[in-house]
Amino acid sequence: MVGAMKRLVPVLLGLLTLSFLVPTPGFAQDKVAVTLKVFPPEYELFFQGDRLPYSPKGEGLRTYQLPLGTNRVNLTAPASAPLSLSLEVKAGMAVVQAKLEPRLGPLDLVGEAATGKLPRSVAFAKDGKLLFVALQGEPGIEVFDIPSLKKRERMIPSEPGTTGFSDVMTLGNEVWAVQKDGRVHIFDGTTLAFKESKALAGSGNTYLTDLGGGKVALANWDNLQLLAVDAALRTPSGRISTGGSLRGFAFGQGVGYATLFDKGQIAVIDVATWKVRTTWNAGKAPRPLAVVGSTLFVGDMGSAQVLLLDAAGKTTKTVSVPSNPHAMAVSLNQTRIAVASRGRNNTTDYQLPGPDFGKVTILDAQGRILGSVWGRNQPTGLAFSPDGKYLAFTDFLDNNLELYRVVQ
Repeated sequence: MVGAMKRLVPVLLGLLTLSFLVPTPGFAQDKVAVTLKVFPPEYELFFQGDRLPYSPKGEGLRTYQLPLGTNRVNLTAPASAPLSLSLEVKAGMAVVQAKLEPRLGPLDLVGEAATGKLPRSVAFAKDGKLLFVALQGEPGIEVFDIPSLKKRERMIPSEPGTTGFSDVMTLGNEVWAVQKDGRVHIFDGTTLAFKESKALAGSGNTYLTDLGGGKVALANWDNLQLLAVDAALRTPSGRISTGGSLRGFAFGQGVGYATLFDKGQIAVIDVATWKVRTTWNAGKAPRPLAVVGSTLFVGDMGSAQVLLLDAAGKTTKTVSVPSNPHAMAVSLNQTRIAVASRGRNNTTDYQLPGPDFGKVTILDAQGRILGSVWGRNQPTGLAFSPDGKYLAFTDFLDNNLELYRVVQ
């Protein structure tokens, strides 16, 4: 009997050892690497109640080990509302991207919607019930109901080669959209029917600004031309060669302001004569502009700041914002200024996703920061609704539209 027991012990030990070598669900053999890009960057990920460790991957990415199959994970971060995600985990899956919303602040997320390729610019209809999205990567202008974000039929000019829009604007009872080949396409603001096209701007990236009094400004950052156009006649009434990289334009109280990105200057323009009055030094690489009363807000990409300039061009205040502020919008009552920052650039090409998500910062008329929300990859198009209740912006590299309700 003793001999039998001696022979049985090694057999049992062998079976016990083999049991540890057999894969079981949930062990490392069943897990795969899942890469996440989530903001804010101090987030934590929980799975089945446990906070999971991660491996930094660089460029804003983290890698977690998760079991194969359907899994629910929870994301948390200080001052942010938690987010629960259901993931279908499999080998070779794409990067999971997510963002958390702030618990408190001036904006509440209404919803997001997929757009066509490279949504460049947005504009609300004059009654605020529709939103127009100019597409750089596909033909036409997309139309969304507000606030449902239900997509309507796309507005496409009845002309060939209508891909590559850089801006869209409502003007009276019309919708104007400018294409990178220099054509301005005009639609009826009520029926959304195409009316006509005019070659006005010259090739390049062009932005539209309503100057009032039946005039429109067309600022072309590639040919450095700033045009004044008679909206009724569809013809230029003035032209300025800025001599610098024209990356932003704003208008207020009879004065136009144009950023000369490569010179660190602002050209001050008399709109009545369409001539440059003077130039101001402003930051290292000024780009977006906004006029609020007698104050000019300047987004400086070179310093990641917003500069507040008085009527004489003197900087009265600076406000730090995330990297590369490149778009601004002002509410109609001029109490809120939205600043879209695209975040740090991709080290290879700024037109590719960088290590950060972009961010939209809300300022008041005195330049105080009221709060901010994360966008996704390169928030770009930016507009307040006419009644000030909503703020919309596009995530340019993600083909995405976001709509927020303004609550403060």
